[in-house]
Amino acid sequence: MIKLKAKTKHGDIEWKWKDTGHPSAEYKSIHHQWWIPKKSDLQIVSKVDILFKQDVKDEIWNDMQSDLDYLKDIYKLHKQNKKKIAQGES
Repeated sequence: MIKLKAKTKHGDIEWKWKDTGHPSAEYKSIHHQWWIPKKSDLQIVSKVDILFKQDVKDEIWNDMQSDLDYLKDIYKLHKQNKKKIAQGES
């Protein structure tokens, strides 16, 4: 299991990608180049008061948004380039 850490207003929190499903989010995060996670793929590992758990998850997810937006933009550019190359070969 891969555990990740984030600094939040509730302290240092360990979290991970879901390790269930086929393929699991954890597997895809390592082996799939263009995997874009969903918020439901994020799981909090640290013991967190139930009252704050959703706040912690939201804070971690919001902190990732600029990175995820960048990945989405790069993937979109990749698809556009791939399409141009395919059209040029036709």
